[in-house]
Amino acid sequence: MSRHLYTNSRAHSRRTGRAAGAAAVAVVLAAGLATALPATAHAAGATAAAEVLIPAPDAFGDGPEKILMTGRYGVLHREGDDYLWTNSYNSRTRVVTEIAVVPEHRLIGGHDEHNRATYTQRRVDGGTNVVRVGIEDPAFNSILQVPAEYLNLSYAGNWVLATVRKGDGTYEMRVARGGAASADPVVRLPAGATTDARPVVLGGQGSEVLIGYRLADGSPGYGILTAYDGRVKPLPVTGDASSFRLTQMTISWFSRNGTGGQGVRILPRSGTGTPKVVPLATESTESEVTSFVVEDSIVWHEGTGGPLRLTPHTGADTERTLLPTVEFTQLRAEGYGDVLALGKDADGKRAIHVFHQNGIGIISDLVMREVPGVKTADGEIGALSLDRGRLRYVNSLVGKDTLHGKAVGTGLDPAEGARLADFPGLAAGRFADGTDEGLARLVTDPATGKDTLVTGDDPGQQSPGLALSGTGGRILDASPEFVLYEAGGRQYVVDTSRDLVVRDQPVQGAVLDGDRLVKSAPHKPGTVNVVDPRTGTVTGTHDIGSDCVPRELQRSGTLLYWSCASEDAAGVYDTATHRDYPAPVAGVLLGDRFLAARDASGDLRLTGLGSDGTTEDLGTVTGVKQPAAGDGRGTTWTLDADAGKLAWIGTDDTVHVTAPQQAVSPLGITHSTVPATSAGAWSAAWWLSKPAASWQLTLIRRSTGETVRTWTGDDTHGPVKVSWDGTSASGGPVPAGGYTWRLTAAPADGSGADATASGTLRVTTG
Repeated sequence: MSRHLYTNSRAHSRRTGRAAGAAAVAVVLAAGLATALPATAHAAGATAAAEVLIPAPDAFGDGPEKILMTGRYGVLHREGDDYLWTNSYNSRTRVVTEIAVVPEHRLIGGHDEHNRATYTQRRVDGGTNVVRVGIEDPAFNSILQVPAEYLNLSYAGNWVLATVRKGDGTYEMRVARGGAASADPVVRLPAGATTDARPVVLGGQGSEVLIGYRLADGSPGYGILTAYDGRVKPLPVTGDASSFRLTQMTISWFSRNGTGGQGVRILPRSGTGTPKVVPLATESTESEVTSFVVEDSIVWHEGTGGPLRLTPHTGADTERTLLPTVEFTQLRAEGYGDVLALGKDADGKRAIHVFHQNGIGIISDLVMREVPGVKTADGEIGALSLDRGRLRYVNSLVGKDTLHGKAVGTGLDPAEGARLADFPGLAAGRFADGTDEGLARLVTDPATGKDTLVTGDDPGQQSPGLALSGTGGRILDASPEFVLYEAGGRQYVVDTSRDLVVRDQPVQGAVLDGDRLVKSAPHKPGTVNVVDPRTGTVTGTHDIGSDCVPRELQRSGTLLYWSCASEDAAGVYDTATHRDYPAPVAGVLLGDRFLAARDASGDLRLTGLGSDGTTEDLGTVTGVKQPAAGDGRGTTWTLDADAGKLAWIGTDDTVHVTAPQQAVSPLGITHSTVPATSAGAWSAAWWLSKPAASWQLTLIRRSTGETVRTWTGDDTHGPVKVSWDGTSASGGPVPAGGYTWRLTAAPADGSGADATASGTLRVTTG
């Protein structure tokens, strides 16, 4: 095999002087990299390392959630097919397997102070068993047997009420206690009052039950039933009323009738005296109002779907909205009462809340459980990029594309970090990180249909945009000061610092290298030119060692990948050591001292490129999502050209960020603009090859060795920039004369020595 992998006999090498080690490299690549790269391994045989996993954002809607009953220490609710118990002391949720086979319509709602789930069973004799299951403590398990002649069972706390037909066509209300029917208390309604066939049970707490009935004149009546003996104490309710609540401390209801007008009536538990009336500012005079007394405040809402409000009737709290949207509310009857609510907060998060009064008299909100949403649509990732610890990926969801971002760390291992801003969706090749101005992206001018280049990491404060001459083009490469753009058979170099197109050339092999453009020489096969984009001046050349004109170039540090696909020739050339490495002619991306290549099966074969000319088998990444078209570069997999990180999309549309290579290049200074003289103002900039954890610039007066100024910075992804007004640390102007500056930058990945640079500066005024 020749020196370049896949190079056939038609491509001849013109040089033999830098072929050392290439034959061995060719053997490794030709044999194929059969080792599967584990999700958490850097390379074959390496120890386990970090991996960042980012699932495709899916669409979620409100899932089915139903509150079934409350207890002193929790709530029984249903999500999907499971009965769940979420306790109030540590908000943990478990599946209540004890009632898993009970149909939901058999469960009894309300509140149970012993934290029991209650359901009914029909017996063969026509009677009903009321089964209670202690969720927190099985010692509270019990079964109450209700006789067959008891009709229309109704429930309140510990008590079961039912009616029995009398011989005259009316009904008698009884309290079922589970023993002989003759021992069950008969409810003794006020004189002339009667019950309908179904008991009206409005709440219960302890030994008492709130019930309703019809008075002798046919109007509604309400009272407190003592369940042990059937006695009923009438309540002073006038006209229609609703929201009857019974706690250990109070009885309350809502009414628009009687003295005091519309509002909540509150009585002490004894039920005697004149009710306190708390007016409510309802939006309608006819709306259905649901209200609860929570110690010093009223918690209430109108209808369903509206806000849950707080109106204090005494104490320290203030009138306010507790939840913008409420679906369900229920009283927890112990003490002064708490309110359990299912609803959404101001951020749209749907949860089960408990509202109670705290020790300083304010209603507090305890989120017991955030309700999980139900996936309504699958996200699909269709493009991605990776640059200097920033991952960008396009997700398609319900016909809408969005560009998302995530910080994945600047260390040797990836680490999940902060979420980056979202942008309107872009196709592969229409966005790129790496410029000093932030994210570069192509948008379409709606008036002309032409491409416009905009930059910036804040969607609300992006650049005005530079109108380009192409339509439907793509970004080939980005560097701190330039963007390489291609459209309509032409390539353009855009100076992003000046919003100016500085180069216009035919489509050819080209790549940016800091402040330089590396491009093939169409009339000099095997030669690659280094060009100053702003002037067009050729500042250097590279001889790639092959008689072809590359149609594709990639750069990483001192490494240059070239491909002449039409002539079946490709390779990697180290511009510093002049060593060659073989490479496939297509489906290749060049990273920091490693090569990733997609083979015919769709797997990614990884090869480390040692600075001494050797290679290392870094394994094979399997399970990569098949691209809709092409080889998947930038759509289903990519890498960071200046780091040892690789990103790829799995078949489940999860993005994996791994570090197959840790033998990375040292931090360096790629280029700088440092004026040699200063007349009272000095601005300098140094561009780094990769992120720095910290940097320091010192300015020293040469005649005395005195350090007159020191600048420092942390965590820089871009250039180090310093502006100086000619003053010392104490604030006075420094003397005219010669000075020395020295820059030191520590690599963010902790690999290799600090980058350093130094130079001289002459201050002309002082």
